[in-house]
Formats: sequence, C-alpha cells, structure tokens
Amino acid sequence: MIIKGIKGGLRTSALALGLFALLLPACQQDNQGYNETEQQPTTTEYEESRPPAPGKEPIGTSPGQPGMTTGEGSTAMEGDKLAATTENISSNPENFIGQTVNVRGDVAEMGTSRDTFLMSDDRAVGGNGILVINSTGAPFAIPDADDMRVQVTGEVRQFRREEINSEFGFNLDPQLYSEYEDQPAIVAKSMALSPNADQVSDNPDAFLNRSVAMEGQVGEMLAPNTFSFEGDKVIVINADQGQIIPENRDIVVTGELRPLDMAALQSEYNLNWDAEMQQRIQSEYSDRLVLVAEGFYPTAQ
Repeated sequence: MIIKGIKGGLRTSALALGLFALLLPACQQDNQGYNETEQQPTTTEYEESRPPAPGKEPIGTSPGQPGMTTGEGSTAMEGDKLAATTENISSNPENFIGQTVNVRGDVAEMGTSRDTFLMSDDRAVGGNGILVINSTGAPFAIPDADDMRVQVTGEVRQFRREEINSEFGFNLDPQLYSEYEDQPAIVAKSMALSPNADQVSDNPDAFLNRSVAMEGQVGEMLAPNTFSFEGDKVIVINADQGQIIPENRDIVVTGELRPLDMAALQSEYNLNWDAEMQQRIQSEYSDRLVLVAEGFYPTAQ
C-alpha cells in the first residue's frame, strides 16, 4: 500500500513517508521484544553437595538439598545466606528457623536433663551457645573429655518448653529452662560424637561401637580402601569403595569405631588384604580402633 501511495504524487508520497516514519519505531520495538524473548538464556545453578551423614543414622535431607543448611565443613552458601554455626544461629535466628541444619561444635555445658545439652562454636570468640534437644528417643552419652565436639543434624526451632514436653514426652523444668524460652534451639534428628584421634586413642572404650564424625588428615594409603588417619592413630576402612577420598587437605570422616577383628572386617567388607598386609595391620593397629567410614567431606578452610 505504501508503494502505491508513492506513485500518487508528491503529496501522497509525503503522507506515505510520514506514515512509514510512525510505523517504523513500533516495528523495531516489537522485533526487539521478540528477539529478547527468543534469545533469553536459561541457566541452572547447582550447589555442591558434601553430605556428612553422621554415622548410621538416616537423615531426611542431605546438605545441598532444599531445606538443608550446612555448617562447618560445608560449601559456602550463595548470596547473603549465613553458614549454619551455633554463633550464626543464635545471633540470626530468623535466617534458620524451620531449616534443617548440620552443625559441628563443642559441648559447652550439659543440660539439666539427659535430653538436652548446650553446644557452642569454639571458633567464634565470645560466641553464644545453643540448646540441643535429643529427639531421637535414644540416650546420647557424651564422654567426660576436654573439648569434646559433637555433630548434630536437626531442625532449628523456637524453644517453647510446653510444646517440647508435649511433643516428645519430656518433663523439662520451667524454672531451669526459662532462659531458653523463645530462643533458637536445634531439635536433633541424629547426633554423633566428633572426637579427635588423641581422645579416641586415650580412651577407646568411650567410643567403641559409637557413630562418630572425626576430623583429621589422610595418612598412608595402606590399601585401595584402607588408610591411616591423623598421625597414624586410627585406621580407616572405606566401606563404600565408590567414594573418592579427598586428598591433601583436612577431612571429616563419618562412620563407626570398631575393634580390629581381622576376620570379621575381611568378610564383611571384602577387603582382600594379602597375608603381608594382614600381618602389618595386626602388628601396628591391634590395640587401636578401626573407623569404618560411611562418608567423607572436606572441612572448612
């Protein structure tokens, strides 16, 4: 139609050109919007997952999955989200209420009930402790040792004594727990001791057949699925040979501490140690516990 208008003379041509000038910006805007829609890239963000599953206890969510906030030994959270430490949870409860967290820290103080204890972050100067509530239904004995650490997995909630008593059948004293009312607390779904190698070697009976989360360094690789740990004080058997052991850095090993029963370990985990390796293990580690590992993850830098 515009071409025909141009043939009609100068006046028609001027009118056509004016109309064309009006239409051109609208067409350009439509095309621009179309191109932006068509060419908009789609991106997917992935969070690195390093599950620290304490011992054998199953947990509903692993670190890195929705609803799980990880603490010490985990990948830094994106954006302005805080890592789950006792200090951060105590100081910024609004960031964690309703979230499932995995936290390692010191046992700061035993509670007034066998169902609770106070946990703190020894790496935070002047940090606040946080109340941990044992909802597992099983006693959690904590050895009498200096600087004993634990690993706790559970939900951060506002502590309300009456609700906790009703939900878990506890009888927490109102006067003794009044200072914790409406404060953040962790309702633990699973717990594991987190001793160092010296604590285990000095008092092996306290940790025998217990689930632990031990921090240390990988030593000598004794076999494809066996290595010494933290100054040769503990031997670690990798129960899942598909797991890749982090190299050249501190790691946390989760699993169960067991006595060195050569025949049972060989049979249960298909170790295939030759006679020379069996003799060496027996002579060097006969008086030490064996950590049967169920998971590894690097500690925080």
